[in-house]
Amino acid sequence: MGRYRSPKSKQLTTGIFVVVAMILFQGKDSLYYHNGNGGDNWKIGSPQTHIFNAHQTRSLADLQTQALTLVNRDRQLNNLSPLVADPLITKTAQGHAEDMAKRNFYGHDTPEGKSPTDRYQALGGKGGVGENIVVLPRSPYFSLNYGLVERFQKSWMYSEGHRKNLLTPNYTKFGYGIATNPKTAKVYAVQNFQ
Repeated sequence: MGRYRSPKSKQLTTGIFVVVAMILFQGKDSLYYHNGNGGDNWKIGSPQTHIFNAHQTRSLADLQTQALTLVNRDRQLNNLSPLVADPLITKTAQGHAEDMAKRNFYGHDTPEGKSPTDRYQALGGKGGVGENIVVLPRSPYFSLNYGLVERFQKSWMYSEGHRKNLLTPNYTKFGYGIATNPKTAKVYAVQNFQ
């Protein structure tokens, strides 16, 4: 003879199952919650992202603020001055991320040959800009979130050329762009520096 389970008991069991499933799903990212120690002559900071804040959808402004926080965390650890967000550099970075997502290309130069500096100057900027870009093909993420921003920052810090941009002492300004192409599931991110 079977045991009777009240509807409330069934709801509780279902709720526990859902919570456990979510924890296991989030656990797939446990590797990027540890940033390592950096290299012989550079350091990377502790992650700012954890299981409870990594995957919630964030506004573009929140993602850009988080990106600047991570850049300045790593600059501070390497005895460098913090960068400040610059609206025009941010517009340049966001424009390039959106353009790559929309037209499904990946590169510092557009298909028409426009460089990061060309794009910045076309918006009214003076001087040149440095740039880091990244694409995540077939993103398993359902939204733009802090987990992606942390993952991209870590990958740039462990890449010598990208790290050089991040840790250039003369840079004082920063802009960040991030965009996704829903058809291809690719996520593009751009850092610009001046």
